[in-house]
Amino acid sequence: MKLEEIKDLFKELMSKKYVANIVVLLAIAIIALILTGDFFTKNTNIKDNAKKVDRDTFVQDNDMFKTEETIIEERLKQILGKIKGSGEVEVMITFDMGSEIIPASNTVEIKDVSEEKDASGGTRTVQTQNTTENIVISSDNSGNKPLVLREIKPQVRGVIVVAEGAEDIEVKMRLYDAVKTVLQVSGDRVQVYAKN
Repeated sequence: MKLEEIKDLFKELMSKKYVANIVVLLAIAIIALILTGDFFTKNTNIKDNAKKVDRDTFVQDNDMFKTEETIIEERLKQILGKIKGSGEVEVMITFDMGSEIIPASNTVEIKDVSEEKDASGGTRTVQTQNTTENIVISSDNSGNKPLVLREIKPQVRGVIVVAEGAEDIEVKMRLYDAVKTVLQVSGDRVQVYAKN
């Protein structure tokens, strides 16, 4: 190509019609970027909302356990407050970490015994054992969940009772015995104090 041909090609490309086409294409590209930018922002918001829901579910699960603790404390507080001479009562109970869930399972055990004889007359016994355990799943409206045989609640670690009437040794002993009886805990896990 000669220099003249290049100049002519450049002039042709820079004509008004070609520049107008480029401007239209750029405008379409910018609009497309803006629209896809909004689309990606909406997806990010959806992902953020999903994370928020998971976090809220986790907090609700923890609140459910705390609610169980609180219910036990409140019931104990109410019954201890009814003991003669106890006065106003406050209760605090600590539990070991979490409860244990024991799921139902199907266990399949296969035993195989075989005897092998070699050419010289010797025998060899080969035993193989294969055990497979699968957790039983139950289905309901909320989805698939493992079938729970039993749930072992967390054990009480310790109990503190603070009562107005605990200055009287008889009242203190009644409160102490009541806590041991209701929660089925040993005496070394229970403390009763007088309230200021």
